[in-house]
Amino acid sequence: MLLLLGASLWCIIATPPPITVPSKGGYTDLHLYQDVAAAVIKGEPYHQAAAQIQRAHHYPLKPFFTMRLPTLNWLAVHFGWLGVQKIAFGVLLIAIFAWVVAFENTLNGWERVGVGIAVAVGGSSTVDPGLLALHEYLTGIFLSLALAGVFGWPRHWWAILLPAAAALMIRELALPFVLLAAAFAIYDKRWPEVVGWAALLVAFAIVMALHASAVAAQLLPTDLASPGWHAANGLPAFLKGVVYISVLQALPLGLAMLCALLPMVGWLALSGRSGLFAILLFAGYAAMISAFSRANNFYWGAIVMPSYFIGFALLPRAFGQCVRAIRHAPCARTACG
Repeated sequence: MLLLLGASLWCIIATPPPITVPSKGGYTDLHLYQDVAAAVIKGEPYHQAAAQIQRAHHYPLKPFFTMRLPTLNWLAVHFGWLGVQKIAFGVLLIAIFAWVVAFENTLNGWERVGVGIAVAVGGSSTVDPGLLALHEYLTGIFLSLALAGVFGWPRHWWAILLPAAAALMIRELALPFVLLAAAFAIYDKRWPEVVGWAALLVAFAIVMALHASAVAAQLLPTDLASPGWHAANGLPAFLKGVVYISVLQALPLGLAMLCALLPMVGWLALSGRSGLFAILLFAGYAAMISAFSRANNFYWGAIVMPSYFIGFALLPRAFGQCVRAIRHAPCARTACG
């Protein structure tokens, strides 16, 4: 509680400055991905179009993963951005239902209503089809569905693997989820599940190798190299990432950052294997974004959405546990005695 109070005061009093993204003539990552998709829709090969557009706008092409996997662009080519939006809506609706059912034996009715609302609010970015050109949004929705499976149907690992695989093939930032699921399966000695996750990792490695080869074929000696991902912006990078990709951006920044911190507290109310999985997952993504993301990577925060917002629905349970723990602490019993 003291740690939470200190973090709350820090958010309100010592608010870090807002995110400032270096301008490339007003051209942003969102414009880049939309332009690449538009070029592919016109018939240009993906890697050729992406290389030309990234080069034209002074984006790096080294290392190879500075160019996104083509999965999302292929979806846009075949279904259009409105079709991609319908896919996102469909997966989000399934995720809302899955989360409400997953907590059937864990939370009471009002808490489960809150969970459904939290997932819907966390996924509200799907109302803007233009934002879905940022790969992290759709990846986060698929990961939310996979995480619901961890809570509701942990033995049906294939049902968790499928949305996790979809997320991984859209954006490699889904890899921590897959590695964590594989680690839990190894620890529990669930060998068929281990084989399933291992097969997914092998398939992913093959896809990335093919992608790297295709990018290498487009490289020129003058192409830029990435400045790296070692900004070490700390916890504000994660909190502002959550703020700027959600409805929290409407609030004053200090208050918004405090609200972005609170779901982590709510998730701490859960125990057991699934609760530990979620806490490790969110803490791991928070550490990753805090350590590696640059200012213009704030949209990495979408990778934890919309499931991260479920922590809001769990806050009453978390604070109730804190109150009971304080009341039953040895010092409290001594004072009362």
